[in-house]
Amino acid sequence: MVSQNSYDGIDKYAADLIRHKARQLVGKAGFTEDDRPDLEQELMIDLLQRMRHFNPAKAKKTTFMARIVERHISTILEARFAQCRDWRLCQTSLNEPLDNGEGDTTERIDFLDSEGSLGSGPRETRERLTHEIRMDLDRAIASLPEDLRDLCVRLHDSTMAEIAREMGIPRTTLYDRLSKLREAFIEAGLTDYL
Repeated sequence: MVSQNSYDGIDKYAADLIRHKARQLVGKAGFTEDDRPDLEQELMIDLLQRMRHFNPAKAKKTTFMARIVERHISTILEARFAQCRDWRLCQTSLNEPLDNGEGDTTERIDFLDSEGSLGSGPRETRERLTHEIRMDLDRAIASLPEDLRDLCVRLHDSTMAEIAREMGIPRTTLYDRLSKLREAFIEAGLTDYL
């Protein structure tokens, strides 16, 4: 945490800016007051690492610092709201009824194993559901045009920015393809796996 009086080697403007920006994040995107010290530390580390790229001929030092901090906040929020990590998707009731695969419903808590992970219902049910999901996904992927199949495979291991660089195409083009990929999965009834 960047404390009020610890400016040893740290620019006072940077410390004040980071403290202010971290305070602004509290209450947004699921961040709490308890997260503020971690946010301040993350922002300061990123800024300190990037200060070596500062060029006084291109911008004022304060402008450079503000842009670095703002960009890193954007990156933090983008990761926070990424569909696969969206903090809003993590809230559910353990008493929610789920289909147990045998024509009945069972509360979610009954599917948890001793470590609290979902999935300790009857082993055969889990294996059957996993197999069915895999078949549905394989069928949906096989029906895609080649460019969307390729994107689907690449998304397994790479980010959109990495894929765009590898393929030498703009990210906007890639995001258009991603929209088509989502539409194909929705049409195949695989909305839960997006």
